[in-house]
Amino acid sequence: MRKKEIAVLFLLFLLILTTGCQKETGSAERGKDLDYTVVAVRDCPEDFLKELEEKKINPFQMTYMDGEYLYIALGYGEQPTGGFSITIHGLYETGDKLCLETELLGPGKDEVVKEKSSYPYIIVKTEKTEKEVLFDD
Repeated sequence: MRKKEIAVLFLLFLLILTTGCQKETGSAERGKDLDYTVVAVRDCPEDFLKELEEKKINPFQMTYMDGEYLYIALGYGEQPTGGFSITIHGLYETGDKLCLETELLGPGKDEVVKEKSSYPYIIVKTEKTEKEVLFDD
């Protein structure tokens, strides 16, 4: 029963929290795709990682500027097992904002997973900008 409760809560959270880029920007069209790099934890600023570690148990969205770079992190909170991954559908400008589109992918039907909670998140790095970041997950 616990797994069903977690799944239902997660789905409700996504429905409430989902603020897709098109919803936020109205009729603004997708603009220029931006270059980005998926960043390994070991390559992130230490104070950014400290904050991320504190937040990862719950779904989160955060940004961090360091020198000439903008770090964008998105986490999906605690998942009941391992085997989850995140795919990026795009990072692009839309009007005066940036939009990061991601999707959480669950383990495959035939995939062997650890029956231990996991905390999937992703960190991307792009050129520094003052534009607001919208998350479409």
